[in-house]
Amino acid sequence: MDPREVISEAAIWDLAASLITEDSEDHEEQPYVAAVGIVRCHNKWLLGLAKDTNDDRELTWVMPGGGIKPGETPEKAAEREVREETGVRCHAVSSIIKDPRKPGVAFVACSTNSTDWSKLEPNHEFITVGFFTTKELKGLRLYHNVKEMIERAKRKM
Repeated sequence: MDPREVISEAAIWDLAASLITEDSEDHEEQPYVAAVGIVRCHNKWLLGLAKDTNDDRELTWVMPGGGIKPGETPEKAAEREVREETGVRCHAVSSIIKDPRKPGVAFVACSTNSTDWSKLEPNHEFITVGFFTTKELKGLRLYHNVKEMIERAKRKM
């Protein structure tokens, strides 16, 4: 059997994702289907404790995000998703941050000045939401890419 004939579709997508780098400008723009807001307020980061996800995010602290609506930019989608899922109003402050393990997902660094954290309003996707310092993150059960994406967002802000 010719080894060139035995390649799965998943392997092709993995290879394609590995070729996309954060700073690469010489590839075709990939279509984004989801946006995630990496939100900072006074050196604290917004996370929600995920519930009812039926995947590996269940009961881990994640960044808010979701689908991009037709005609919506990834930046506007991230701002909307943050507001819908947590009650926090924020604005995008960076270009898209890519995670090759998550093709089709646009990570967007966002900022908010609101310090009235009593108005946090988690929707049905979260048990609770909160702002955490980098030190406080160490005591949380974080989703696998949270620390890395926060560090990458810091460099863009």
